[in-house]
Amino acid sequence: MLEPEAVQAALLAAAGEVQALMNHLGLAARSAPATKLAFEADLRSSLRKALQFGRAELVSTDASLGPGPLAQPTDVIVAAKTRVPQLAIEVQWHPRSEDHAGFANAAVADMLKMIVARQKGAVEQGTVLVAAPPRFWRWLPGYAEDRAGYELLTTDTETPASVKSDFLAGSTWDFVFEAGMDRQLPDRLWSSIMAAAELRSPWAEMDLRLLDVKGLGALGDARA
Repeated sequence: MLEPEAVQAALLAAAGEVQALMNHLGLAARSAPATKLAFEADLRSSLRKALQFGRAELVSTDASLGPGPLAQPTDVIVAAKTRVPQLAIEVQWHPRSEDHAGFANAAVADMLKMIVARQKGAVEQGTVLVAAPPRFWRWLPGYAEDRAGYELLTTDTETPASVKSDFLAGSTWDFVFEAGMDRQLPDRLWSSIMAAAELRSPWAEMDLRLLDVKGLGALGDARA
């Protein structure tokens, strides 16, 4: 398992590269499609390069962690000397629209994937990198107050979040299970901020939070 300091350093290095790219592209950052396609891919590439620096183990992008719900490629995977990778990262980059709820749903879905990967022993540590503008992070706490599950995104370094997985029985989460997610999930889902960084450019502002996630307790049918 990687040291938290190494992950934080890699995230800061990747954020610095993406911020330089934003400044270079200038007005192109105002285009939602360009932002989504260019900067998310560049963040993933920069993060891979930063994690690979000085490391013998291979760091790959867009690789699978296993069959079933883990078959969909994972954004960044850090191999280990053993068969099981030591770190996996899913990246969610806010598309600069006002669909905050849809973006939050996608981020929670990625958290579930990483929790399942860890539960199945497919990775030592599963994480989700959520990159969103400050307005999203200001909007999120109020939205999470009346809706279970979203508190997993509002966690901070001092107070990890934990929530019972039964919120997944709601229709909001049908899309997750229709895509093949396991129904057998831990009783509680847990998250905490592992690392954080900021992007501050004349063209865009983004706050990056790398969330460490895992499941707690016995497995049960989350849709029951």
